[in-house]
Amino acid sequence: MDALKTLKDLIAIPSINPMRANSGEAAERAAIDCLETLLRSARIDCERQTVVDGRENLIAIVHAGSGRSAQDGLLLNSHIDTVPVANMAIDPFDPVLRDGNIFGRGSCDAKASIAAMLAALLLHAQRPERPRPVLFLATVDEEFSFAGSRRFIERRWPVSAAVVGEPTELANVIAHKGVVRWRLQVRGVSAHGATPELGRNAIYDGARVTVLLEQYASELNRRGGHPLLQHPTLNVGRVTGGQAVNMVPDRCEFEIDRRVLPGESAAEAIKDCEEWLRKRLEGLDFNLEDPFLDDPPLETPADSTIARSLQVAQHSVLGTPSPCVGAHYGTDGSKLAAAGIETVVCGPGNIAQAHTKAEFVEVEQVNLAVRLYDQLIQDWGRI
Repeated sequence: MDALKTLKDLIAIPSINPMRANSGEAAERAAIDCLETLLRSARIDCERQTVVDGRENLIAIVHAGSGRSAQDGLLLNSHIDTVPVANMAIDPFDPVLRDGNIFGRGSCDAKASIAAMLAALLLHAQRPERPRPVLFLATVDEEFSFAGSRRFIERRWPVSAAVVGEPTELANVIAHKGVVRWRLQVRGVSAHGATPELGRNAIYDGARVTVLLEQYASELNRRGGHPLLQHPTLNVGRVTGGQAVNMVPDRCEFEIDRRVLPGESAAEAIKDCEEWLRKRLEGLDFNLEDPFLDDPPLETPADSTIARSLQVAQHSVLGTPSPCVGAHYGTDGSKLAAAGIETVVCGPGNIAQAHTKAEFVEVEQVNLAVRLYDQLIQDWGRI
């Protein structure tokens, strides 16, 4: 199978995450259809797993050879959904090949990983010697709430380790931050815009909150950190408030993104932020809602079987093993790890190109990824 052709085909199929829960949109279905057709044409067993109405994971399995173990297999996972395409500087669904790069939405994050993993799986399926089962998982909704990976781990699968495809430039990522997101609401008193003294302007109070949240974020940056992930971070991503220009607003709402380190919990992160604010905002009426996303961090030991196996494959394919590193973004991997599956993150492309106006992935990275995943599969069960 030509991984580059598959990548181009996938880029040409929109699979935009609607970025909201229960949208009712079959956002990834056409791309899942494409993958299933390729797998079934190669006579590989696969099934769809409903995540929410209209959105399904695709799971394929290449079974171990006759008389070999049906357990302790290897999982290759990446996501088929992409972020939106508004304001892109290129045609997001025209997979142009130029200067050794393939352009298009999802080219880097993460359809290159999907295409490379699929190519490696098809190579493995043709071999008579297969010591362990190998599974391929294309998840939906990674870009919003990780619903696909959360659904996958509700069942037991014959795997003990996983590689999650994200743009790491084929580095061996063994740790990444988690994220907790919540809303903070500031309450005021509504009044006519002509008599603002009769109300309390929630946006003015919200401005005070904004300044303090910036100070709090700076304090987080100075706190002790993780050897691979440094310090936690906080970002205010959205602010809304008011009903009409001639009314004193009685509400101002913030959406807050807090990246957490291994060992931190969502509850602790929110409580710490609230206590810090309340010490400095006497007389201001505000509350913090329960999180609308609570996603754990990932931390896999550097001496784990999957981390060592990936380094062996890297040495064989790339000429040198990658040092174990960390990443600041989240992946499906932390959900797999929470289910007891040893997990690392490794895929083609540079994260700096993900979600950009002219997203691209290097062709060489895709070709190397096919070889790297294939080598890892061949080694699995022997190391």
